[in-house]
Amino acid sequence: MSKQTILTNGRVYDPMNGIDGEIKDICISDGKIVERVDGSAKKIDLKGRLVMAGGVDMHSHIVGSKVGVGRAMCPEDHRKDPVPKTKHTRSGVGYTMPSSYVIGYRYSSMGYTTVIEPALPALKGLGSWEELEDLPNLDSGLLPLFCNSMITFNYVKEGDPSGLAAYIAWILQKVGGLGVKVVNPGGTYAWAHGVDLRDPDGEIPGWDISPREVTRGLCQAVESLGLPHMMHFHPNNLGRVGNIETTIAQLDSIRDIKGHGGREHIAHLTHMSFETLGSVEGAGTDWGDLASGGLEFAKYFNKNKHFTADMGQITFGPATTMTGDGPFEFYLWQLTGGKWANIAVDVELAGGAGIVPYTYSPKAAGNSVQWAIPLEFALNVDDVWRCIMSTDHPNAGPFTKYPLVMSWLMSKKQRDTWMEGMHKFAHERSTLPTIEREWSLYEIAISTRAAPAKILGLEATKGHLGVGADADVSVYDVDTTKVDFAKDPDRIIKTFSTSYLTFHHGQQMAKKGKVNASVNGKVWSVHPELNESLWTRINKELEVMMNDWYSHSFYNYPVPERYRAPLEQKIPVDSTSVPA
Repeated sequence: MSKQTILTNGRVYDPMNGIDGEIKDICISDGKIVERVDGSAKKIDLKGRLVMAGGVDMHSHIVGSKVGVGRAMCPEDHRKDPVPKTKHTRSGVGYTMPSSYVIGYRYSSMGYTTVIEPALPALKGLGSWEELEDLPNLDSGLLPLFCNSMITFNYVKEGDPSGLAAYIAWILQKVGGLGVKVVNPGGTYAWAHGVDLRDPDGEIPGWDISPREVTRGLCQAVESLGLPHMMHFHPNNLGRVGNIETTIAQLDSIRDIKGHGGREHIAHLTHMSFETLGSVEGAGTDWGDLASGGLEFAKYFNKNKHFTADMGQITFGPATTMTGDGPFEFYLWQLTGGKWANIAVDVELAGGAGIVPYTYSPKAAGNSVQWAIPLEFALNVDDVWRCIMSTDHPNAGPFTKYPLVMSWLMSKKQRDTWMEGMHKFAHERSTLPTIEREWSLYEIAISTRAAPAKILGLEATKGHLGVGADADVSVYDVDTTKVDFAKDPDRIIKTFSTSYLTFHHGQQMAKKGKVNASVNGKVWSVHPELNESLWTRINKELEVMMNDWYSHSFYNYPVPERYRAPLEQKIPVDSTSVPA
């Protein structure tokens, strides 16, 4: 392909640049969107087809030790979905736990070009970087965990915000991370010590501090460093009936923290479907008492602008749940009695990640209400720029079901059809049946492209089709002036399941859903630059703590540059204002 390409006569939806269904030409040169190209450019007439920026998935579990264990646990899952080799692609397996190459291919075939791995045990950084080499056609980033680390606890207990910020900066530089992930702060560590700590104000065993203090400390550290992406937050008490109260309390606890440079949002709440479970008024917290908290949380969301959220939409059928929230997975295993694994990784992630294969059923009372929660939320928010579509792949369902999720958001007819097969609790314990709102294509483009790019701090090059952006373009085989998606939801699924064309950095990756290229993308990492005295201090302190507390030595902890250099794109951040 020529280094210059012009896509003509496409109907463009590009919210970051205010373009809502206009016929536009997209000019590509050397992997970037440019204002114009010369006469030698390859010309592709799109004939009015739908054009968006490449999809940006900011929360999808695609690499790491938990993913590897999940694959090993689910051979039956793989037998159902073999993927043969083609002229341009490798063989593999798919469905809820696809092999690495297949993940890249399937995102390409859907028009996605950027996917973030949201939970990295820093100790396992090397394995994740090696795995990223086998994840084609996607740009990516890793979010290291800091929430159950003894080093984090130490700096919080000592009231040393500079030390905590420096620790974060050191990990991001040495392991190669894009941001900070917080999962069940203190709760996983407590569980490893025999305590089921679900109260944000409870005591973390042996440390005389609470999850609330850990959450606030990490949030303040992220803002003091000026990291592009805010704290990526999974609260305590996940997956328990009535936990909407816990989630709101923890979000309230950070509301007063000032964003770096005056930014409004200081936290991104992950997979809200698992964290906003309500209960029937006057009832208890058993699963029989479950009610949707989607509307209540939407009201809180609309009044409080300091956070963003993604949906974690349940899609029904097989899934593989996995999270650094080990106690939740143990609880889920107790409910189901099926397979379960716990991965204890050194003391920095005591209790570790849990993995439980699970099948969601619309006939199950709890599952039907869980399905309603994120839809009720998303259809009541007043700012879609803060609401991201996700399935928390593979927890609530595989990412390949995004087109189905789009159909629920865009078509009341589709929601009504699915409601017919739901357990009665979905009707009685949610307001979803009464909601008329239907998302537009423009809102879909916001939630799957523009908004996640902005929230991640990548809006300069991702999530839009303006001049200077990476030439990540997805074209879909539909003329939006000739179809009413709300009345034809099956057309939504058909349209977004396979792109007509997918370009990544200007190179065509797929056509009509068939992948015709397999190349490495880039992996972003943030490099906060500290003042020299603070950098000297943190190196001395971490060497002592790691050698005292960790089985992995201070000098073996970093991921060597030779593994990262072929893929890594460093984002320098001036954090010299953090005092020593």
